[in-house]
Amino acid sequence: MSMDDTTIQTVIARGDANEQGWCELRNAPGEDYTATPTTGEVLGCLWHLSDLHICDAESPSRLEYIDRYSDPDSEFREELGDIGTYRPQEILTIHVALAMIETVNATKIAPVSGATIDAVLITGDLTDNAQKNELHWYETLLEGGVIASKSGDRDRSSWVGVCDETTWDDRYWHPDGPPAGLPPDRPSGIYGYPMVPGLIEAARQEIASPGLALPWFSVHGNHDALLQGTVAPTPALRELSMGSARITGLPHGRTPADFDIKSSVAPNGPATYPHDMTSPVVSITADADRDFVGPAEFARTTRLFKSTSMHERNYYTSEIGELVLITLDTVNPHGGWQGSIDSDQCAWLVRQLERNRDRYIVIASHHPSPCLTNAFAPMNEPPRVLSAELMGILHSHNNVIAWLAGHVHHHAALWHQEGSHGFWEITTSSLIDWPQQGRVIEFLRVSDRQTPEIAIISTVMNHAGPAAADYYDLSSAKSLASISRTLAANDYRLRGSSLRGLTLDSSPEVRNTVWRLPDPHFTEATER
Repeated sequence: MSMDDTTIQTVIARGDANEQGWCELRNAPGEDYTATPTTGEVLGCLWHLSDLHICDAESPSRLEYIDRYSDPDSEFREELGDIGTYRPQEILTIHVALAMIETVNATKIAPVSGATIDAVLITGDLTDNAQKNELHWYETLLEGGVIASKSGDRDRSSWVGVCDETTWDDRYWHPDGPPAGLPPDRPSGIYGYPMVPGLIEAARQEIASPGLALPWFSVHGNHDALLQGTVAPTPALRELSMGSARITGLPHGRTPADFDIKSSVAPNGPATYPHDMTSPVVSITADADRDFVGPAEFARTTRLFKSTSMHERNYYTSEIGELVLITLDTVNPHGGWQGSIDSDQCAWLVRQLERNRDRYIVIASHHPSPCLTNAFAPMNEPPRVLSAELMGILHSHNNVIAWLAGHVHHHAALWHQEGSHGFWEITTSSLIDWPQQGRVIEFLRVSDRQTPEIAIISTVMNHAGPAAADYYDLSSAKSLASISRTLAANDYRLRGSSLRGLTLDSSPEVRNTVWRLPDPHFTEATER
């Protein structure tokens, strides 16, 4: 096991900020477990990763141009909230994934129990814009092979951060600096973002992935099915995605106060794109590989059909050690970035819970329970199942011990209890936003406190990129991943008094720790 990537040994922390608020990252002393780890009978061990957002940053069906309306100086910031359709580090997602694959492959033994880790669970938003090329890149990363994150023109990037006076927009970060005679862009001039000449072309170079050395399971996320994680694909949007025109701004005379524009970032459907025939555009190179992915193709590509359910829907069951993993598809296909499930899946879930009453159940989904609020369904479509109903079902089966999710890009944990039954719900941070970490989770049956219990041990892990970014070394995936993490740590929308207290920093109690609950099969455990 590579102890250098374990936050027990080393924490990557922000250094002192300069006058523009920019800070470099540094190694800091490790963070011990906030509860004493214990030993016992290992039920299963897994890696939990989430929200890779493998991104075709050159795609014309992205909505970077509306992200500025959540900037700190935007008059629409409070109304629209954090939008998240543009990130300066979005060209580096495959490099972050490769750096995390290096950590995973060096960490096949669980840090506390010493057991072999059974599998890697990736809880959704594998891709960023529901595109076939993004899903192919994801599969290549995990299976092994050569990959380059570029589309359209193979010789020149069409990303919004390219230094080109004809497409210059000072709201985006331009690593190569401004065209001659123009002042720096706003991220550089106001918020201290560095110049990194050559970064864009370095990010587009072919690079080899060794693939994951462990079995892996994928979960369906809203960005895997919906454009920008929000809008249901349509024939017109498919044509836009594969076409030769990139939209650069709002339609003529429109403002973010218009209903159609707010709908583009709607948590609950319906959701639409804001453009029309008057929207400004620039020409780019068309690319059929930017076509959209349907649910069945997602299931086939991520090999969910090899699970015990043997179907092409994006919910399934699998076994990890002595655990039964029940994976849900919480994407509302009708639109909106929050989640829900349909009635057929709900009935299937009940059957799986009944069938596995004598097993330990772990639920996995992209959305955590507080985010299952998206009730939108078009006329004549069946109603959606939301959090309260789903939680009632889970509480009626006392062998559910944990729920693992992503979506919120944040390390967190919730204890759910109803009557005598309770379980832990755990989310793990994303690989696109700070702090770009995963975690190893160990499930043990223990009896060190007289009453038989289940102990869930969490150890947070860094990807293999160095703490300190070297802006002159663009030669490896690890060096580019290091730059990405530094960019993510300096997100200017989250500095100071962020929206509604939004922050991607978590507390130590939800990182390296031990969560406990009564063993639901304590009678059987005692008899053993």
